[in-house]
Amino acid sequence: MWSSPSRATLVMLTVTTAIAIGCSRPSRLAADLVVTHASIWTGSRAWPSATAVAIIGDRIVDVGNADEIDRWRGANTTVLDAEGRRVVPGFNDAHVRLLDGGTRLENVDLSDAGSQAEFARRINERAKAKPGEWIVGGDWDERQWTPAVLPTRYLIDDITNSSPVFVVRGDGRMALANAAALGRAGITEATSDPPGGVIVRGANGFPTGVLQGAAMDAVVRVIPAMTPEQRLHAARRALELAASLGVTSVQDINTSYDDIATYADLANRGELTARISTAPGEAGWYDQAKLGVHRAFGSTWLRLGAVRTKVDGTSDVIEKRTRLMAADHAGLQVFVDSVGDGPASHALDLFDDIARANGGRDRRFRVDASRIVAADLDRLASLDAIASITPHLAGAPVRPLIEKHVRLSLGSGWPAAPLNPMVTIGAAIARGLTAEEALSAYTSGSAFAEFQESEKGALARGMLADLAILSADILAVSAERIKDVQVLTTIVGGKIVHQRKP
Repeated sequence: MWSSPSRATLVMLTVTTAIAIGCSRPSRLAADLVVTHASIWTGSRAWPSATAVAIIGDRIVDVGNADEIDRWRGANTTVLDAEGRRVVPGFNDAHVRLLDGGTRLENVDLSDAGSQAEFARRINERAKAKPGEWIVGGDWDERQWTPAVLPTRYLIDDITNSSPVFVVRGDGRMALANAAALGRAGITEATSDPPGGVIVRGANGFPTGVLQGAAMDAVVRVIPAMTPEQRLHAARRALELAASLGVTSVQDINTSYDDIATYADLANRGELTARISTAPGEAGWYDQAKLGVHRAFGSTWLRLGAVRTKVDGTSDVIEKRTRLMAADHAGLQVFVDSVGDGPASHALDLFDDIARANGGRDRRFRVDASRIVAADLDRLASLDAIASITPHLAGAPVRPLIEKHVRLSLGSGWPAAPLNPMVTIGAAIARGLTAEEALSAYTSGSAFAEFQESEKGALARGMLADLAILSADILAVSAERIKDVQVLTTIVGGKIVHQRKP
């Protein structure tokens, strides 16, 4: 939520006063929330462990042992007994598409449909529940079926005739459309295959509903855009999932301005339960620059000030270099994903060019770590660039980055991979990190990547009160068991946004 200056000033005065007087506070000053009897991993080198934390408003005012923090209790203090469980800073997912993920939660899920019959049943059930509405989503994989044959529209046409269906295979290379969707797209037996695409046809020459490659575009163009209300609903679904997983901050990559408008609407309503930093595509860099937006611009809840692009090392680097230089000159942060078969060296070339052209400063260039090779490590370290790790989506080892003291930020890549931090940490361990290194990259590392290390990423006096209570100690259990650890309680800004029984 966007805090008014007067409220922010009052809160900070309260926190500053509380920090200054510590445990010798006057009796009138009491915490709003105390978490006690905990095994706290603070993420702070100065005070790495504690057993209790006191919170006033949205800030931590004290961290220490239970006896010390007990002095913060007052008549109206809520006391949360962690019962000896591990408490960590809230997870900060450095690579998500929040609205896409929320939309996918709303769509029909066929990812684990193990047969054609189950595939058809789920689609038909959705059509019965929401007649006339477009049915999209999918993530199906016919290779799970016996026999492993492509589905056809004839499985679903009879029941879904009033509901257009367009469900995409998990690899995104093809989709199934029913008769209603084909009709709206103008696809008939007389329609020619478009360049780069195939309209799969049966023995009679009629479309089976399977569209490959560019043939999918004809249906995509006629799917109605999401309404503002649908966007809000999808965002709420995504935030609810994030809260249940202890994710208290997300960095939304390649954000559309419609997405940002949705987040701003939720912020103004006071409904955000995770803090959001956005990075729209670099092509629209001037939209931010003309407003004077610089890096990490905004409130503690919603921030702009970054641009993100993909480069493949060919002509696209030349095309994008000028825009990225201009974005950096305007004070915006630059995040580059390397794609294709080449290493990340072309992204580092871009960073070198930008730094030479615009002079030295704390930029915190960010680069996707999946294509960093040994030859890039020294350059990456010398540029003080941040390696963004999405371990489920990247196979590159991470240990060499640690050895070169490269800053790491950790993200899930959701919705392309699970949002669950335990799954991401397990994948990071498989890439060569220890559990503590992964936890650090997922908290303070991600906070540093968005210029927010003084606000979050650790449990210390003056920091935002974002934390999670876990069902088991992820720093002590075996790597194989980390995926089974659950988040029992999630606190954001001093408020409990998720709670479940052990």
